[in-house]
Order: sequence, then structure tokens, then C-alpha cells
Amino acid sequence: MANFSNAKATGVGTTVSTLKSVTVPTLITGCNLVNKTNTSASISLYVTNNSVDYYIFKNKRVDGGNNVEAITGNKIVLVNGDVLKAVSDTAASFDVVVSILDGF
Repeated sequence: MANFSNAKATGVGTTVSTLKSVTVPTLITGCNLVNKTNTSASISLYVTNNSVDYYIFKNKRVDGGNNVEAITGNKIVLVNGDVLKAVSDTAASFDVVVSILDGF
């Protein structure tokens, strides 16, 4: 049965944050990012599989205090073994919410 949920992380910074380890087919339907700092910072969202990184976006710059809908209008399919990750160039700078549909 398919389930809607959110993969969330707060305080994403210079240490990689794992958002979702995929065990069933998963559909990313959206992604919202907010820079919680007062200065511009960049963030990357990517999928790792078999030790290879596949970037959804890399070093996306977001001004301090602003949010961005990073995935709109398209969908991304993740498969068993994929790991969705985020990292920033600034410590504890981003909150990330990824809307997903598991087991479709």
C-alpha cells in the first residue's frame, strides 16, 4: 500500500544529513528548503547508491531567511538502495522537508 509522508531534517549544515533510506519504490513529489540564518548559504540535495552521488541540485544558493521550493512540477523516483541526503556550506543553516510517496 502506498503511503504519503515527509522526510525532514532541521539544522542541515556541513555534516551530511540523511533524509531517507529507501527500501521500497519512492516518489519525491516536492522539496522545500529554508535558510534559517541571516546570510546567504548554499545547499545540495543528492541521492547516493553504491557509493556514487547523483545530485538533484548542487550548491543551490538561498538568501538568509528565505525559502525555496526546490522541486516543483516534476517527480523523482527513488529505488531500493538509494539514500537521499542533504549538506550545506554553512553550519546548522537549513531546514528541509521532502514530500514523498512510498510503495507506489
